[in-house]
Formats: sequence, C-alpha cells, structure tokens
Amino acid sequence: MTEENKTTLRQAENFVLIEGTLLENRLEEKEVNGKEAITGEMDIEVRENEVHTVSFFTYKYKNDGTENSIYKGLKTAMNEYKSVASNGREEADRVRVTGGSIRLNEYYGQDDQLRSIPQIQSNFITRIRADEEFNPRAEFDVEIVVKSVSPEYKNDEETGRAIVKAYIVLYEGKVIPFDFVVDKDGADFVSENYEPGVTARVYGDIINYKEVKEEEKPVAFGKPQKKVTTKTVREYLITGGSEPYDEDDPKAYDKEVIKKALTEREVWLEQLKNKKNEDKKKDNKPKKGFDTKKDKKRISDEELPF
Repeated sequence: MTEENKTTLRQAENFVLIEGTLLENRLEEKEVNGKEAITGEMDIEVRENEVHTVSFFTYKYKNDGTENSIYKGLKTAMNEYKSVASNGREEADRVRVTGGSIRLNEYYGQDDQLRSIPQIQSNFITRIRADEEFNPRAEFDVEIVVKSVSPEYKNDEETGRAIVKAYIVLYEGKVIPFDFVVDKDGADFVSENYEPGVTARVYGDIINYKEVKEEEKPVAFGKPQKKVTTKTVREYLITGGSEPYDEDDPKAYDKEVIKKALTEREVWLEQLKNKKNEDKKKDNKPKKGFDTKKDKKRISDEELPF
C-alpha cells in the first residue's frame, strides 16, 4: 500500500464469532522469518456436517522484546485443548473464537490462475465452561463498500435472494473483493438502497456445510445399488444491515481513494504472480524481489462503476 492509502483508509469494522465443538487442532510452534511463532488452523463444528476452519498466527515476542500474551494463550490452546480427532467426541472441548475477521487467502496456481479463498483469521480462542451457555454458530459483522447488487439465479430462475459484490478494507489500507448473498427478507431493500460505491454495515451467518444424499437405484435382482451424492454450500449470508452511510459521514469511504487502493491491489497481484513464476525457475540464481517500478494498472470505470 502507498503511504497515502495507509493514512487515508481506515480499517473497516470486521468481526467474526464462531462457537462450536473442536474437531481438529493443527496449531504448531515453528520458526517464521527467523522468529519463534505459533501458526496453524483449528476446525470447529457448529452442527452436523458444518465445519469452519480458523487460521491462527502470532510471534512469541513483541517488537519491544517482551513476550506476547497472545502467544501464551495460543500455546495453551495448542497443548491442552481436546479435539474430536485426538480425544473423541465425548471429551472434545467446546470452544469460542472471538476477535476473528474475514480475509482472503490468495495465490496463483500452477495454471497461473489466481485463487482467492475466503479465510477466517483470529488469535483468540477460549474453552466454554460446563456452566456456560453453549450456542453453536458462525457469524460475521462487517463494513463493506458496495460494488454491485444483482439477483441470484439458479437453473435460469431467480431465487429471490441477491448477490452483493463488495470490498472490505483491511489493515494498512489493503482492499479485498468479497461476495455476499442476501436472504429473501432483505434482498429488496438491499437492491433498492445499496448503490455502487456506498458504505454500509452488514451482518449474518457464515455457511459451510455438506449435504449428503443417499439414493437406492432399482435393480432387477440382488442387492440394491446405492448412490451417494455430496453437495457443499459455502456462502456468507447477509441477514441484516444498516442504511447506507451518508456521504458526509466520516466513516463513509471515499470512492476515489478506494479506486487508488484497488490500483495498488493490482500492482500487488502482479508482483505475486511474478514472484511465483520466478520461484518456478530451476536455475540457481538468487530469487529476485518485487519490481516496484512497474507501471500501475489503473482500475477502469467498467471494472468499478462508482
């Protein structure tokens, strides 16, 4: 990000809460950039066939050399929390993730195509005591800049829901694209009021479940054949939201500054792709760094109709 975007674009409100049964614990201590760190993922089950993966990362020491309390908390989780995979369902801990946020895990595959996978990050997880209320759920609450709103179609027919393509401002002015779906109760309001370029706050449910269907195929004789199909549904479902922020609201994002941040994003993606290609080379030459002197790709009005 440029210095201008760092100082101009505030980080959006971006909260994720997940509560459920710890299915698998994959945290580990390792060295990252020459520093001690804890990194890894935890799988949390909120209902049957619905599991959410949360990524964690923190260094052991702060910049001032003092030990990081977050590190201590994650080390406890890494060493002491019981999961279904390691201890069985009866002994597995019920956990609550707070301070989570929506992110994107982005990389270029072997086919040179960009992969942008929704990711939940947090550094805060606690065990739920036996005397506490247990309410399994996965929820988000986030400020967005609207790019577009359109009806959702399935099998060439409208579902009654709406698709919201949006941008989320992260730390240091980084902007990521992110898609949401609005339920039927809110689709009309969002379609009529969320114009391109407006800022709003939306909340809802994170959906990630597998629907398993088993059918028996009729046969002339013998044991019936069984056909098992699995359908995975992944979406960020908006169930409510605010009115669009007024243009003079200090929390409303300036459209032109968002455009500049998206231009910076295009430069970053180009650098990411170039570095990936450099790493594929099989010579022994030192890896080259990013070329920050390349011309910046401008975001056109067609790409961003603000």
